[in-house]
Amino acid sequence: MILPVHEPLLIFTVLIVVILLSPFLFRLIKLPDVASFIIMGVIIGPYGFNILSRDSSIELLGTIGLLYIMFLAGLELDPEKLKAGRKNSIIFGLITFLIPFFLGLVISKSVLQLENNATILVSIMFSTHTLVAYPIVRKLGINRDVSVLTAIGGTIVTDTLVLLILSIITQSFQRNSVSLEILKLLSYFSIYTVFVFYSFPKIARWFFKYVKRERTVHYLFLLGMVCLSSLMAELIGVEAIIGAFMAGLALNKCIPRNSLLMHHVDFVGNVLFIPVFLIGIGMLINTRILFTGTYLWYVAAVLIVTAFAGKWLAALVSQKIIGLNNIQRNLLFGLTSSHAAATIAIILIGYEKQMIDINIFNATVLIILVSSLVASYITERSGRKFALSYNINGSEKQPERILVPIANPDTMAGLVEIANKFNAVYPSEPVYVLSILNENRSASENILKVRETLENNISEFNNLSETLKVITRVDLSISGGIIRAAKEYMVSDIVFGWGEKTNTSQRILGNIFDHLLTSMQTLFVVKLTTSLNVYKRVVANIPANLDHEHSFASITRKINKLPVSGCELEFRAEDEAYLSKIKPLLPKRNTHRIIYNTKGFNEPENEPETINIIFLLRKQSVSYNPKHNTEVEKIISSNSINDFILVVPGFE
Repeated sequence: MILPVHEPLLIFTVLIVVILLSPFLFRLIKLPDVASFIIMGVIIGPYGFNILSRDSSIELLGTIGLLYIMFLAGLELDPEKLKAGRKNSIIFGLITFLIPFFLGLVISKSVLQLENNATILVSIMFSTHTLVAYPIVRKLGINRDVSVLTAIGGTIVTDTLVLLILSIITQSFQRNSVSLEILKLLSYFSIYTVFVFYSFPKIARWFFKYVKRERTVHYLFLLGMVCLSSLMAELIGVEAIIGAFMAGLALNKCIPRNSLLMHHVDFVGNVLFIPVFLIGIGMLINTRILFTGTYLWYVAAVLIVTAFAGKWLAALVSQKIIGLNNIQRNLLFGLTSSHAAATIAIILIGYEKQMIDINIFNATVLIILVSSLVASYITERSGRKFALSYNINGSEKQPERILVPIANPDTMAGLVEIANKFNAVYPSEPVYVLSILNENRSASENILKVRETLENNISEFNNLSETLKVITRVDLSISGGIIRAAKEYMVSDIVFGWGEKTNTSQRILGNIFDHLLTSMQTLFVVKLTTSLNVYKRVVANIPANLDHEHSFASITRKINKLPVSGCELEFRAEDEAYLSKIKPLLPKRNTHRIIYNTKGFNEPENEPETINIIFLLRKQSVSYNPKHNTEVEKIISSNSINDFILVVPGFE
């Protein structure tokens, strides 16, 4: 075979294989997906093994990927959520733009001795940032804190300024009319901005309301709006990425965060367009110059130190002005110290227009790799500290919905019984009984079968029928179908049966559990050998710091609803302080006896008529303790207890 390959089908096959395997390979060494795709681009590119050349097909997909990144950035920045902290957002946005920008000017001129355009380009690259670590604070339940909202709002301000300056410096102005041309550009940009923000939401609402509702049509409509906005931006002399960013900002109110349309937008971008774009970036990196001397390493070191110093100073100054504590300052720094989406766009445009050389380009890619890793580490560390000192469990009761996936209708009686007990906390919400089909069998027939089984196996069905809603999904993946149904119905808790491992590649409780562990919902994995009415005792082992989990109050109330009248409920924790936080969540009058014990977590009791409630903690959670999880996994894998409910606290 002659390299590089030129056959279209073979090129596409190579790209798909690379996109499929890269995350799996590099997650073993804990590299983010952004970095893995760039590195694979280097490996298969002309400066690596020369498997692919950066031809027009990769450039086309890469261009769409770049626009997609900026569009998603706009979609995720909802200005409505930032109104309360508008002042802080503007202050921080200006500070985190100006300090890195002026620091970049000084370093670029005095240390690296770059030309004027290159100096400005590198300086605005220091100003921009990408919220790579935002999912961490969201899962820790602290995304409503002032420091996080300030970081999000500041991103809108600084990225808008950066992209506007990028458009100005990339224009070919006549020397005698620079001021006039800039004034004309700003005028056109103002008109364009008003048009996009006024017309795009109205067009989108009309389209979603009156045009047929096939998801593919709605998705194509969004893609068309992105392309239209980008073309309009280019017509007025602004970079296309600004058009994509503006389209995202204009349309973010029209697309609910948990909607299936938003899911499809994320899915297509993350599966194809964005990975191909990142692979294309890696293919531009000339690895051979890494070994030609120390200059590149010198440039990279200077740029990396300057990038972190600028964002750190911005966070420090903002702390003094806004009034944040040290942990909040570190959180603000962690969220805004990563350089990815806009940085890639800026440096690629500068390189293609020959405003920067290959050394600056390669050094910037190293900034992206290093900053993404460091920002994630700082954000997670600071976020955990903040979450442990911050009460994220408000007293306000939020509506909850329970989903019961069933694989075998004949064995679902116990699960529905438990779900109905849990649902007594919020009886106005139905319990959703979900049946996943992997064949195109009639959904109505399956619903009838499920309802017949309910009638035959649950004596209280006539009383429950109004609070049960049977739904059916056709899906190749059972766990994927459960997750999609949970999103569609805004489910907070999933109750499902225990399934043993079928092969050594599964971690704990089987494929379904392992996949659901990546979801956001609270999971209740049930292994009971008889009806709830038979059990005389329920023992709940509360791990340290569980009270800082967002779902702690909800889980505690559900546990209290589990025992039947006359049953004994025992809460165990290592510290009396944890037990004191459980007591206010329970009603004063209970039909069962409650015991508070400081024995702490030990080997659950394998006694007859006893239900053990044990907790497994997600790695991203505040209360995560690897030692605790190891003990729980040993207990479950050894089958040392017969009856238990394994609880995985949710994030929202």
